[in-house]
Amino acid sequence: MKKDQSNPAERLVDAMLALVAEHGWGGIKIEAVAERAGLSWKEAYGLCPDRAHLLNMFARWVDLESVADAGSVPEAFEARYDQLLDILMLRFETLNPHRKIVSQILTDATREPDTLLGVLPQSQRSFAFLAGAAGFPHTGWQGVVFAKALSAVWLSAQRVWLDDESPDLSETMAALDRNLRRALDLLDPIFGRSLGSVNTVVKD
Repeated sequence: MKKDQSNPAERLVDAMLALVAEHGWGGIKIEAVAERAGLSWKEAYGLCPDRAHLLNMFARWVDLESVADAGSVPEAFEARYDQLLDILMLRFETLNPHRKIVSQILTDATREPDTLLGVLPQSQRSFAFLAGAAGFPHTGWQGVVFAKALSAVWLSAQRVWLDDESPDLSETMAALDRNLRRALDLLDPIFGRSLGSVNTVVKD
């Protein structure tokens, strides 16, 4: 899926991905990303004041691509479950062309506590957004708990995805389905009737 090259934020994301492919995450600087994107350092700073913000912009782009085909939220639980599963799977498919780069970022960023601290809030926002797009809790204490559970589901499936050589990512899909059902089974007694009755949606 192509990014809008008239959008400076998306140009920065493209530039970041290209530089990580060439030098790894630890070797890039905002100034170099700005130059590759055809922006001044000041213009880049207005959009992303540090390197963690680059990753957050990338995450938000991936999130929006993941819900691009999502329709209105169904009322039935199983239909909402299927929609959430489709959204999470599309997130992996969106990332798949960049899998080696994502793997490099994951490896390098774990050595940077400041980067990890800078991306954790966006991770919570991302999974709350994706949950809301399928009609699951995304606000209040329930939204916080659900987003954390969804993050754990994602991280578990991500380990499979990084090594998944199946042409249709079937191994990733199986892991995602298995872990998501397990997570919802664990959440059900905590949330009571909420998982079966929430039918709101986050709109972009």
